[in-house]
Amino acid sequence: MKRAFAMVVLCLATSVGAAPYAEHQARRPDLFDPATGYRIGRQRAPTPEDIPAPAVLVSPEEARALLAAGAVALDVFGAQQSRFDELDGTWLVSQRRLSLPGATWLPEVGRGQLSAVMQRYLAEGLVQVTGGDRAQPLVVYCVADCWMSWNAAQRISAMGYTRVYWFRLGTDGWLDIGGVLEPVDPVPVNVD
Repeated sequence: MKRAFAMVVLCLATSVGAAPYAEHQARRPDLFDPATGYRIGRQRAPTPEDIPAPAVLVSPEEARALLAAGAVALDVFGAQQSRFDELDGTWLVSQRRLSLPGATWLPEVGRGQLSAVMQRYLAEGLVQVTGGDRAQPLVVYCVADCWMSWNAAQRISAMGYTRVYWFRLGTDGWLDIGGVLEPVDPVPVNVD
């Protein structure tokens, strides 16, 4: 009975919380892909306080608890003014990225539209960090006011991963709760 009640509360909270995203999309439909609903323009802008299910919004404290319990920290921050080397797949990044301890950095997978190469990069990266377990909890983030993590969390859910948590405030929120950041290197792209 308690489980059924919790599910009803969760469903109500999800449907009530859907309004902020819808408001963003209604105000600026040109910033969203009409086929997928992903944000395609102005990636660095205030984000809604919700995300379409099955992805779940988490606070910094909830993200910390999930990570302490074994969730994967998945950083999707863009590789600003950078690209990967098409010969060996290594990223040529212009700035060092500081991220959550133990994080995996898959840059550019949160863009509103992905090339086939980046779609494969995301799929392979997810298999690598989850060992192929689609029920492995994933905490997806970048920084506060970044739609790339919002896009990526939905995209990962659409790929069949069942425990995807959108950490909306990302590294900024992590610092706000006294967390430390460590240098992280982007996972190379498989160019074979």
